[in-house]
Amino acid sequence: MNQAESTKEFYNKYGEKEWERLFRSPQDRLNYFLHLDFLDDVIKEDHKVFDAGCGGGRFSIEFAKRGAMLTLLDISDEQVRIAENKLKEHGLGSKVDKALVGDIGKLDKLENDTFDVTVCYGAPLSYLYENYFDGMKELYRVTKPGGKVFISVNNRLGVIRTLIGRKGFDVVDFLARKDYWFVDQVVDSGNLPSHPEVAHPPRHFFEAQELRGLFEKIGFKDIRLASSPCLSAGLSDRVEDIYQNEAAWKTLIELELKSYQNPATLDLGEFLMIKGTK
Repeated sequence: MNQAESTKEFYNKYGEKEWERLFRSPQDRLNYFLHLDFLDDVIKEDHKVFDAGCGGGRFSIEFAKRGAMLTLLDISDEQVRIAENKLKEHGLGSKVDKALVGDIGKLDKLENDTFDVTVCYGAPLSYLYENYFDGMKELYRVTKPGGKVFISVNNRLGVIRTLIGRKGFDVVDFLARKDYWFVDQVVDSGNLPSHPEVAHPPRHFFEAQELRGLFEKIGFKDIRLASSPCLSAGLSDRVEDIYQNEAAWKTLIELELKSYQNPATLDLGEFLMIKGTK
C-alpha cells in the first residue's frame, strides 16, 4: 500500500473523530482559534476558497459563514462526505461549489489561477511524506496571482515537546528507547516512517526555517509564520485547569496571540503555520 492509499485508509477509518478533533479539549479549541486568527479577515464575500485537506469540514464551515464559495478536497472520500453533510446541517450546503476526492500532490482536476484563497490546515502536507514540495507547488499553481495561501503542518520540535507533556504517555520509555521511536531521525530529518505503535501513516515534520525556504523557492511573497498552540503546547492538563477560570482563560488567549507569531517561538508549537501571497 502506497502513501496515498495508507492515508486514505487511515482517514476513512478515523471518520467523525476528525470532525471532533478540534473541539475535544480546551487546548484543541485554542488551536482552532489561533488557526482562524492567522487567517485574519482575508476571506471575503463570494471569494473562491479552496479547502485542501478539508477533513470533516470544521474550517470549511467558518469560510462559508464568511460568504465564500468553497471547493472541498480530501484524500478520504469519507471525510468529504462528512464535510458536505456538516455544511448542510449548518445551512451552508449552497456554499459548496465542488467536493472532490483527491491527492493534494496531484490536483489535475483544478486549473491554474482559480482561487482567491487556498487553505491547507491540519497538516495534510505532512502526510505527503517525501512529496510535500509537490503539494506546495500545486497549492501555489491553483491560486490566483495576488491570492493568499495558508498552510499548517506538523512541527518537528513541537511534536517532541507535545509528547513530553502528554497525559498518560510513557515519556520515560519514549526517551530511553529513542532509536525504537525514531527520535533522532525525526529531529534530524523530519521524517517519521511507518511504526508498529503509531497509528498514523508516515509523516514529515517541519522546521520553521525549512518551511520558509520552501515557500521562498516556490515564489511566494509576504511570507509569515506562526505556531499553534504556542506557549501551552504539551500542557493540555494545565490548559484544562486554566479553562475553568474565565479570567485566566482570557489571559492565556491574550498571551498566545502575543506570542504565536513571534520568531522566537515558531519551532515550539504543535503545529507550524505559514501564509504567503502568490
